[in-house]
Amino acid sequence: MRFLTYIIIPLFFLSQSSNASNLIVRSCREASKNDPNLGYDFCVTSLYEAACKSKLHPKKLEDLVNMSMQLTKSNGTNIISIISHDLQNQTHGEYVKACLRDCLDLYNDSLSSLDNAMVAFNTSKDLDTANINVSAALDDSVTCEDQFKERKEENETSPLTEENHVYFQLNVISLSFIQMIRQRY
Repeated sequence: MRFLTYIIIPLFFLSQSSNASNLIVRSCREASKNDPNLGYDFCVTSLYEAACKSKLHPKKLEDLVNMSMQLTKSNGTNIISIISHDLQNQTHGEYVKACLRDCLDLYNDSLSSLDNAMVAFNTSKDLDTANINVSAALDDSVTCEDQFKERKEENETSPLTEENHVYFQLNVISLSFIQMIRQRY
């Protein structure tokens, strides 16, 4: 009997993982076809890594929406840490530091928007409110990046370009999945 337990339980988890992987691949394929801002490989890699780290096995698209919003929140929290660290950097000029302070505020607002999106999505199944709040979070990363470009004569470059792009992409995943759910109803 013990022998069967050692075989059946791992096979069960393996099949759950396979189903989750298939859901991620199918959903990312459909989402990337419908949104030119979403990279298929980025979508699959991000969600697969998140599923492995959290040991969650999403069974439906709604699970992927939650997982992608949680992943985005985690990424945003990390970006806030990066910004806080960069503000201590003595090599940045005053303009860059002012932009970083603005970005810090934007990312704090963004995390609040994501919290609101998660409540709307999970509590009341309000796809419109969830969509609006995820869109606001996405816009915050764009605004953060754009402000570094406002001072072209100084040729200022954003120290957050890569982080802003990843955050943007993660928000696009959530938006795409919310849109896919909306189309099904």
